[in-house]
Amino acid sequence: MIKLSANLSFLFTELPFEKRFNAAANIGFKAVEFLFPYNYQINNIKSWLEEANLNLVLFNSYPGYLEKGEKGIACLIGRENEFKEKFSIALEYAEQLKCPFIHIMPGIELDEKYKNKYRDIFKKNLSYAANLSKEKNITILIEAINDKDIPAYHLNYVSDAIDIIEELNHPYLKLQLDLYHAQIMSGNLTSIIEKSISYTKHMQIASPPYRYEPNKGEINFQFIFSIIEKLKYDGYIGCEYNPSTNTKDSLHWAQNYNIK
Repeated sequence: MIKLSANLSFLFTELPFEKRFNAAANIGFKAVEFLFPYNYQINNIKSWLEEANLNLVLFNSYPGYLEKGEKGIACLIGRENEFKEKFSIALEYAEQLKCPFIHIMPGIELDEKYKNKYRDIFKKNLSYAANLSKEKNITILIEAINDKDIPAYHLNYVSDAIDIIEELNHPYLKLQLDLYHAQIMSGNLTSIIEKSISYTKHMQIASPPYRYEPNKGEINFQFIFSIIEKLKYDGYIGCEYNPSTNTKDSLHWAQNYNIK
């Protein structure tokens, strides 16, 4: 069964953030996700979720200084203490908001010759975070993001993410599979899904080349969803796309999945 989550950082952006929760619920969503919660008080987010009768399923770890182009700090040299401090805050948000997953962003490599050093730091930070999150029964996720949208991003391929998960072998470290990024970097999505499904706790969708809704691009999502259902994936699939029109009209494709 396909279960869709609304990413409120992408959908309903014609509304103020606090009004997007009810808008998502009114259209049929049971769950939401968003990029970052840190500009909002926990109690405010909790009240928006409760009022709309929604579950929060995912948000990202602290991104660093977005205004400076940072996209995470978990692999960055000399930022280890900052990562630990900020992850504690993320964990508090997740615990209070009953959010089962935190996506940890490694960041952008500032110098290619330190690639191995970045990977070592990333893995150490992941182990630290997984051990902490285990105590709260919260799972941390890692996601491969394409290097066209974010040049020099540390983690680009699903296979590399799986290698990290297998090496660390921690029950609270799993995969966030974004099919938009996977299509851009590798293609052959059926094979990727089949190979990664046992590691995957959350998925996200958008269609290249413009990151529009699933029926406006190069991926046959009707076929892809049939593969996902056949593999008995029971997690949410996050709608993390840029609507080509207003949000409600962009969701016509989702009518078969209880989104009206």
